[in-house]
Amino acid sequence: MDQQTANALFEKGACLLFLEAPPNLEFGIDYMAWTIGPLFKGVKMIPPGLHFIYFSATNKEGVQGIRTGFFHYFESKEVLVREWSPKTEDLRDETELDPDQVERYRINIREFDRNMGPYPLDPPSYYERWQKLTSFIQPGLIKRILPNNGRVSHLPANEPAASDLSVKDARKGRAIEKEEGMDFTPFDLRQSFPKGATGEEITRWSLDKSWLTKDLLQRVYHNDHKLMLGEMQLAFVCLLMAQNFSGFNQWKQFVHLFCSCNELVKEEPQIFSSFMDTLQTQLDECPVDFFRDILSENNFVAFMLKSLRRNIPKEEDALYKKFEKLRAFIAKRFEWDIPNDENEDDEEEEDEDEAPVIVEL
Repeated sequence: MDQQTANALFEKGACLLFLEAPPNLEFGIDYMAWTIGPLFKGVKMIPPGLHFIYFSATNKEGVQGIRTGFFHYFESKEVLVREWSPKTEDLRDETELDPDQVERYRINIREFDRNMGPYPLDPPSYYERWQKLTSFIQPGLIKRILPNNGRVSHLPANEPAASDLSVKDARKGRAIEKEEGMDFTPFDLRQSFPKGATGEEITRWSLDKSWLTKDLLQRVYHNDHKLMLGEMQLAFVCLLMAQNFSGFNQWKQFVHLFCSCNELVKEEPQIFSSFMDTLQTQLDECPVDFFRDILSENNFVAFMLKSLRRNIPKEEDALYKKFEKLRAFIAKRFEWDIPNDENEDDEEEEDEDEAPVIVEL
């Protein structure tokens, strides 16, 4: 990094003190990961803001375990203390440590300086990509969705309630894996109409998810679509960085929701412009084979984007140009063609779980 940036981060950057870590542990922050040595004590000069810290233990045979990690929103000059537990092969947070000792670590943080690596800002594009990928994620969102100190879990939830829509497919009665301690906003794409709706309203809002989207915006996100996109970003990062199934499931739900609004696109086109920017940034971070193996299940993304294209009004020229940019990007990167013929008849059969509810009057 250049000297000016280094000086600024030296004065304002945060520190992560990572104590008692075993050698050969995989340790990472955001886009960079290393196999650490015996002298490693943490990371310094961390830019203020959201970061994801993760690690993976290695057994005697050299096989790495499941990647575990946590999100933390670092304040300027903050010193965060974590300590490795050999017994659990996990980190102890500050609630499990002697508070007086933690305070002494903070006061004497300069003593650890030579054993702490600087936050990786070379090449600078890594940090810029991280900022773009997490641009709408606020500290309050982390606390609400990941209440266990930002921890991303891989442990299955205990006895999930049948009413939890992110856990159980009520229509088919099949259980869906969900990790404990992760509280993504639950919503049911098949119940996308208000209580007491007439048969005509049920049909309308089952085909057009605008009512459900507006209800979530008002009830959960304080009418701020950036907060809603922030949860979509968090879900995607949980998938990309931690291979987390709950994040994958929630991300798919959001993509389906935003691509299925007919009325709201006309009322609030800027929401869908931001959505397409967010989605393109996310897809740009996916390795091609990762996308084909995981995200292309039942050709999901292509099918949803065809739905979004149909919902964009002809008079919304800027929005349609943005869609064309996204379509061209997907065609080039993943070799997927999303036809732009508005009169095209969809030949694919809609996935049974995604089919709308039709009420005969």
